[in-house]
Amino acid sequence: MGCSASRPNTLLPRPSEESCNLEFQDLVEDKTSKPLWKHLSEESLLAKMDSNVVSSYRRALSSRQLGYNHLKPIRSLGSSPLNSSLSNIRFHLPGAEDRVVLYFTSLRGIRKTYEDCCAVRMILRGFRVMVDERDISMDSNYRKELQNVFGGKVVSLPQVFIRGKYIGGAEEIKQLNEVGELGKYLEGFPVRETGFVCESCGDARFVPCPNCNGSRKIFEEEDGQQRRCPECNENGLIRCPGCCS
Repeated sequence: MGCSASRPNTLLPRPSEESCNLEFQDLVEDKTSKPLWKHLSEESLLAKMDSNVVSSYRRALSSRQLGYNHLKPIRSLGSSPLNSSLSNIRFHLPGAEDRVVLYFTSLRGIRKTYEDCCAVRMILRGFRVMVDERDISMDSNYRKELQNVFGGKVVSLPQVFIRGKYIGGAEEIKQLNEVGELGKYLEGFPVRETGFVCESCGDARFVPCPNCNGSRKIFEEEDGQQRRCPECNENGLIRCPGCCS
């Protein structure tokens, strides 16, 4: 009994509600210097917390600083401006079950769109697999084709399909590549030699139509009139037979 009577009180005094509110308010008001989560990483504050809580917080903080907290779950529609009610629908590209298809544009009209298209092209080319690149600025039929897949909705570019299944846009491809998952989607596809460039089109994926030499018109001897060439698109081009067969 004598020992218990002389034992010092080791419990820390509980801070008042007012002092807690003031301390939190100071942290929020100091947001001009650094955000709240950085204040919370101060060692002096973490030392007052439970060790298990601190351990969990450090793991979360580490993920935030590395940028992994910005990785969003891969959605079926990605960043395309489609109706959110369609977000759970899986889209399928007919006739593409044996290939990787990339819809993109080579025009620089919208800077971000152009940069996203270039980024995704470089990511896919880094795996050295053959990609069926469908440039909608070179052939308007690709735009119609893409819209038909999404039920007539207008979608952003780029958009990627692998084995006929919709994978996503620039955000999804970048995320999949960052976490090392994109390579799994591309397993089984033949790999090209390093530095391979198509000799026929220079990797432009289009060549001038040999039927009309790119003029889009042919001369019909029977009626002596010029007619629209049925072989090429609106730009007098056809898909390169060397790399797009």
